[in-house]
Amino acid sequence: MVMLDEIPVKPKANRLPEDLVNMDATDLSKHIISWSIQLYHDQPKPLQVEAVTSLVEGKHTFVRAGTGFGKTRIAEMFIGLFDKKVVVLVLVPLDSLGDDQVRTYTAADWQDHR
Repeated sequence: MVMLDEIPVKPKANRLPEDLVNMDATDLSKHIISWSIQLYHDQPKPLQVEAVTSLVEGKHTFVRAGTGFGKTRIAEMFIGLFDKKVVVLVLVPLDSLGDDQVRTYTAADWQDHR
């Protein structure tokens, strides 16, 4: 068995495109709304836009909202803003919910690294 601290890991930062990072808050919100409409064909909720904006600005972001609000969509919207493939860690408090999401993403050809 190999201990994790014995495996050398090179840190590689995945950065958002510079033009996106340099946008002012108003233009960034408009861009996120446009991106979401293109992706989902509907208007994102203001809290979703606010959360993605916060993530783009590099802020620690915590969203607490009820079932069915669209918290998962926040992560999807953020991931979609990167030019390169990124790894995202999603913490799910319920096994059944996590299993449902893994099935959904596996069907969409996303990789599961549980």
